[in-house]
Amino acid sequence: MNTLLKASASVSLLFLLLVSAFGQVPVAAPKIVLINTDAFYDEKTGITKLIAANKKLDLEFAARLKALQDGNTRLQAIAKELDVQRGLPAAQFNQTAFNTKTEEGEALQRKLNFDKTDLESDVNRRRQVLVGPVSEDIGKGITEFSKRNGYGAVFDISKLAESGVLLFLADAANVTKEFIAFYNARPSTVATTSLPK
Repeated sequence: MNTLLKASASVSLLFLLLVSAFGQVPVAAPKIVLINTDAFYDEKTGITKLIAANKKLDLEFAARLKALQDGNTRLQAIAKELDVQRGLPAAQFNQTAFNTKTEEGEALQRKLNFDKTDLESDVNRRRQVLVGPVSEDIGKGITEFSKRNGYGAVFDISKLAESGVLLFLADAANVTKEFIAFYNARPSTVATTSLPK
């Protein structure tokens, strides 16, 4: 019994020493900040290399996107023509013309679906080449920025807002502008993407 009391007293003394030691040396909680990655794409205040890479991507595929839009406009016109023909009295309705127009619309729809899938695939491949390295460098920049400023964690405001998790944000916790200024001023490991003239 005496041994049990001594062991208990020793544990209590050790606990008190640890508590007093921790009480004397305050342990600072790591600072948590937020960055809004959606702001990176802002034409006026965003990340210049990212904006340039996206502009180049848009420019490369502008003609194909326009062709898809024109095809969709044509498809809508065909649908309207078919609706008009359906509304005609039986004596004026031309089944052959209706069938021909329907086949034209179906063929155009198949072509547009193929072209859209093909375009999306090509855009994704090209995005990896043009925007991927910039995005990777931005990730490195966030790490460098965070270490330099002593941040313990950085969260993306846009992702938190989408999920409904963000309930309050103090202005001081949002370091988006500071990061963008830091990133735009730092030397990058990726080549800049210039737009053709």
